[in-house]
Amino acid sequence: MAYVIRGRKDVVNFPVEDCHDGEGTIYVRQLLGYEPLLPVPGNPKDFDSLINFMHETTLPVGTKIGLHSHEGNEEIYYVVEGKGEMIVDGEIFVMDPGTACLTKSGSKHTFSNIGDTELKIIVIEAVFDKKDKKDQPVAGH
Repeated sequence: MAYVIRGRKDVVNFPVEDCHDGEGTIYVRQLLGYEPLLPVPGNPKDFDSLINFMHETTLPVGTKIGLHSHEGNEEIYYVVEGKGEMIVDGEIFVMDPGTACLTKSGSKHTFSNIGDTELKIIVIEAVFDKKDKKDQPVAGH
């Protein structure tokens, strides 16, 4: 098929506890592709390119995605609403709506909701090598 159209109403807003050893429950809508490190159903055959996934993630007030590294992939966080704190390799950045952060291979980052409202982000990950393409669904999903 030459296209994939999928919206919020088409996917579950899936709760993820203590993401990457973070704090609290965040919610992930796996809009396109698949991320096997999260217990969220996905569609691993969506992308023909080396993009693994695109998801919308909601971080309620006080929640945090824990420190995790990227090896052989890059990840983009784009803030849609709310206020977040991104720490990449020890450097701290405040991210407001319209701000994007690209975490490159070899880096580690964490992301927290530091505002007084929920934080909504779009997350996209791509790999460099086809062998690292995540195309196997989690058992039971």
